[in-house]
Amino acid sequence: MERSLNVLFVRPKPSPETIGLQHIMVVEPLELEILATLIKADNQVTVIDMIHEKKPISYFIHKYDPDVFCITGYITHTAIMAAYCRIAKEINPKTVTVTGGIHIEKFPEDIDHEYVDFRVVRNATITFPKLIDHIKGNADLPNGVLSQGEILDEALLPEYDFYTIIPDRTLTSKYRKKYFYVFHNKVALLKTSFGCPYKCNFCYCRIITGGKYFARPIDIVIKELKTIKEKEIYIIDDDFLLEKGRLKEFIRLVKLNGINKNYLVFGRADFIADNPNIIHEFKSIGLRTVLVGLESFNNDELSGYKKQTSESTNKLALKVLSESNVDCYAAVILSPTWSQEDFNRAADIMVELGLKFINLQPLTPLKGTGLYIDEDTLIIDRSDFSKWDLAHIMVKPHHMTVSEYYNNIIKLYQRVIFKPKHLWGYIKYSPLMQYKIIKGLIKIRKQYRKKIMEGSHYAKNTIYSTDSVQRQEQKTL
Repeated sequence: MERSLNVLFVRPKPSPETIGLQHIMVVEPLELEILATLIKADNQVTVIDMIHEKKPISYFIHKYDPDVFCITGYITHTAIMAAYCRIAKEINPKTVTVTGGIHIEKFPEDIDHEYVDFRVVRNATITFPKLIDHIKGNADLPNGVLSQGEILDEALLPEYDFYTIIPDRTLTSKYRKKYFYVFHNKVALLKTSFGCPYKCNFCYCRIITGGKYFARPIDIVIKELKTIKEKEIYIIDDDFLLEKGRLKEFIRLVKLNGINKNYLVFGRADFIADNPNIIHEFKSIGLRTVLVGLESFNNDELSGYKKQTSESTNKLALKVLSESNVDCYAAVILSPTWSQEDFNRAADIMVELGLKFINLQPLTPLKGTGLYIDEDTLIIDRSDFSKWDLAHIMVKPHHMTVSEYYNNIIKLYQRVIFKPKHLWGYIKYSPLMQYKIIKGLIKIRKQYRKKIMEGSHYAKNTIYSTDSVQRQEQKTL
């Protein structure tokens, strides 16, 4: 009889130094659900979401005593993932530790530590089950997985394969009522495509798929959609509003199957501006919110970001969404070249256009994106992973101090989000959601206030390391 492994899948809790979205959204760890589903027929699997757990990771490692400890995350989780693996190894040196995630796939050297046994760097849905077979002693180490000390050579990796499955979402049943995204409560995730065909030079989305784009067949998407119990659906494609024919087929099949859901999706301003009829029809089947990367209201900046849109396109897109009564969560990049006048102009435009919810992102030159800067202008070291969250100031401002720049970010948020008219509009949402969002926004504001107090020296004094995670574990215990 084949050996069965006890596999523990963990979604890490963010560092206290990481600013932002984790305070106003926590969604299911879809990647872990998929990986666990792939191997659960022959193994014992458990998914732990540390964001919702009060006990330390050591408690769960002792409780489940895993043969294999698997953890994934983003760039901001790198030190935490390494620390969790270290704790797992200290509790039981025989535990095999496996790491992955979109940052590790491209830069596995950032987590090449003595307590990390394997790093999954390509086609996880295919290579991970093979890795489990390897750990059992039934197969060679699969191509697409690096062992400790092995250096990545992308030329030797297999071609991209975007195979996926419908996950067993009951694996996170104890957490599902707690997942939300801003005003979308009890939200479930749905992935219908991989990659993005556009080439914005600040974005990591196209990098993780090697510039390739793959869309799942719509009939398979509908099949998965029908298995999801939640009414609120967050379609996490890098851009769901991309192909008119595919989108029309999605709308048609949703109607044909009598699916009653609400949708939150990513979409570009140019598609929205050019296709008001599709947006209106999508609204009729449940479209509630579109996350739009407006990035800027300055044509020169948009050109510099290779966004292929314009200020007028952004404004028209917002008009289309407003006319269809669809909410817009807008992302705007804050350039280090901004002066006080630039902040004032941006605030005036956002208020004039009626933006209610914004995500302000100081320009963040992530490795691999093609957004090149003078490294001497970075005020946060690239190894201080927890702060690479698209919310910290990364590049030294040209016209003001770091503290002044953070203060302008707070003022811009306050002027747009906390406008009395907008606060009054939140009354249409449940009291619970209002409480969650206000609480989250207050936490973000406190984090920014802390940065103002720390000024330009905070980066050198608050690096969130594997040792700091260890100290937190000891305090908890």
